[in-house]
Amino acid sequence: MKDSKLVGEKTVFNPTQYTLEEILKPQNCALLVVDMQNDFMHPKGFFAKGNGDIIQMQSIVPNIQELIDVAHDKNISVIFTKIHDEEDKLNKPGLRRKIKWQEAGEDPLVGPKEGTFGAEFYKLKPEAKDTTLIKYDWSAFTGRDDKRRSLEEILKEKDITTLVITGVKTEVCVGTTARDAYMRGYFVVVPREAVGSDNKELHEANLRNLDPIYGDVVGEEEIIKIWSNSS
Repeated sequence: MKDSKLVGEKTVFNPTQYTLEEILKPQNCALLVVDMQNDFMHPKGFFAKGNGDIIQMQSIVPNIQELIDVAHDKNISVIFTKIHDEEDKLNKPGLRRKIKWQEAGEDPLVGPKEGTFGAEFYKLKPEAKDTTLIKYDWSAFTGRDDKRRSLEEILKEKDITTLVITGVKTEVCVGTTARDAYMRGYFVVVPREAVGSDNKELHEANLRNLDPIYGDVVGEEEIIKIWSNSS
C-alpha cells in the first residue's frame, strides 16, 4: 500500500486506501478528552452523590492517560473539554429539556457548575501544550478555548482529519461529538476502553451504533500500536 503524500503543508489521501492505519497516522490526528470532571467521576461528585454507578467511568482513567502519553510522544494534539451546565447558557431546546426533567421530578441541571469542585478535572490534567475547551452543551464542537477558537477552527489550523475521542459519557457528550465530527467530515475513532458511562446498557448500545455508522470503535492498544509504529 502506498502511503499518503504531503503536498505543500497538507496530507493528501488516496481515496482507495482509507484504512485504519492511514487515518490514524499521527500527523492526521487529534486526541479529544471529553468532560473528565469531578461531578461525573469523583466519589463526592454529583453522579456518585445521586447513587450513580461511576465505577466504569473511573476505570477508563489509566487508559486515557496511556493514550495521552503516546500522543504527547508523537506530537499529536491533545484537546480537553469541560462542560459547565449553566441555566443562563441553555438554548431553547435545552430549556425544553429542563422543563421536561423538572416535570419528571429530576434535577434539570446535571452537569458541573462553573468554578465549583465538580467542574475541576478528575485526575487527568492538561499540560501547558494541550488545549482546553469550555462548552455549555453536549458536543465538543460548541466549545471555545481561551482564545475563543472553536474545535473546528483548531482542527483546521492544524490540518487534522481524524478525531480520537475519549471520555464521558458515551451516550451523551462522547456520542454527540462523534456524530458531529462525522457530519463535519472528520474521521472518528473511539477506543472502547477509554469511554465511559454510568449506564452499561446505553454505553454498549451507543458503541454498537457508532461503529460502523459514524466511525471506528477499536481497542485502545490498536491505536497505540499504530501511533507507536509510525515514523
